[in-house]
Amino acid sequence: MEERLFEAGKKFNIEQLVSRINEIIDEKFTILDEKDDIEKWNGIPKLLLLDEKTQNRVLEFVDFMDSLLVPIEEKTIYIVSLSGLIEFGKISLDQYDLGSLFTMADYYQNSSISEIKNTLILVGNPALLNAIRCKTLELDTRKEILKKVVNRFFETKRTKIDNKTITKYLNDAIQQIQTLDYYELVK
Repeated sequence: MEERLFEAGKKFNIEQLVSRINEIIDEKFTILDEKDDIEKWNGIPKLLLLDEKTQNRVLEFVDFMDSLLVPIEEKTIYIVSLSGLIEFGKISLDQYDLGSLFTMADYYQNSSISEIKNTLILVGNPALLNAIRCKTLELDTRKEILKKVVNRFFETKRTKIDNKTITKYLNDAIQQIQTLDYYELVK
C-alpha cells in the first residue's frame, strides 16, 4: 500500500522527519535488512545537526520522494540511504538535482558502508547520473546500468587509479550510455 510520510501540501520540519522515520522503523525494523542499514539509520538523528540549507534540501528530497507511488517502507529506506550518503559518502546535496539524489538513494538502499565509500566516486558523478536518467525512467534499469558501470571499472585491471583515470573512464561510460539503447547497456 502506498502511503505518504507527510500529508500533501503540509509543511514539515527535520525534527518531524527524524521522528517519523524512527516511528516507521520501530514498527517495521525488518526493513533494515543489511547490517550497515542500522549504521545508516543511526545517521538519521544527525540530520538535525545539518545546516539549515542542507536540512531544507533533505526536506525537498522527502517531499519529492513522498509524491511517488511506492510503499512507505521503501520511502523510509530511501531516506536512510540518503542519510548514509550524507554521513559516510560526505555528499553535498546541492551538487545534485532531486532526481539524481533519488537515483543514488535507490542505488545504495540496503548497501554496505564500504560499498558507498568505494563506489561513490563513480556513482555520484552528476553527469553520469544525468545520462542514465535521460536513458530510462525505470529504476531497476537505472540501477543495472550503474552496477555495470561500477563493475566494469573495477574489473579492468588498472595499474593506476587517479582522478584522470576516473574522469576518462566516466567520460567513455557516459558516451556509451548516450549512444546505446538501454537494453544494450544491461546485457
